[in-house]
Amino acid sequence: MDLDVFWGLLDQSASVTSDQRERRDWLTSRLALLPPGDICGFETLLSASRGRVNTFSHWHAAYVLCDGLCSAERFFAFQSWLVGLGRSVLASVSACPDALAEVPAVRTLLAVGAQSWPDAAWPLWEGLDRVPHDAFFTATGQSLREALTALGHVPVTDAGPFTGPVWELDSPLEAAVRLPRLWELATGLSEAA
Repeated sequence: MDLDVFWGLLDQSASVTSDQRERRDWLTSRLALLPPGDICGFETLLSASRGRVNTFSHWHAAYVLCDGLCSAERFFAFQSWLVGLGRSVLASVSACPDALAEVPAVRTLLAVGAQSWPDAAWPLWEGLDRVPHDAFFTATGQSLREALTALGHVPVTDAGPFTGPVWELDSPLEAAVRLPRLWELATGLSEAA
């Protein structure tokens, strides 16, 4: 599977529905129609895409966006949410975590405030990592994990470990220095509310 097909499937799933469960079901059913090698390729590209935003800086950005409610488990689902926003959003945010401040979905969320988000509005996409596994099993009756292991690929199942510097996530100073646009947006709107 090449990158254009991978992103095409994700984009098409978003055009079919905004409901994440329905997007997962749609992706699973479409992937299950593809050759097993393409399903393996989807998993490999999904892991690589999530890996582009698997840094402590990105976790810090998610932490600021989610008003401190972003555990490592939630950060893994946040990475999937970023992938689900599309190729250009992932490229911009992977290059600079502070670019989250320019993402329309993030601006909308911050305008409301994390304390007011309904469960379905949280910037998390839980279960996207299961899509290729379920599709592979549907298509072959076999385990994707075993097929990937035979190919030398280990699926990513959680966030981390992070390389590079680590700092205090709760520090307003660290957030203001490292994520100035996001921090200003998050605190400016919350103070105005």
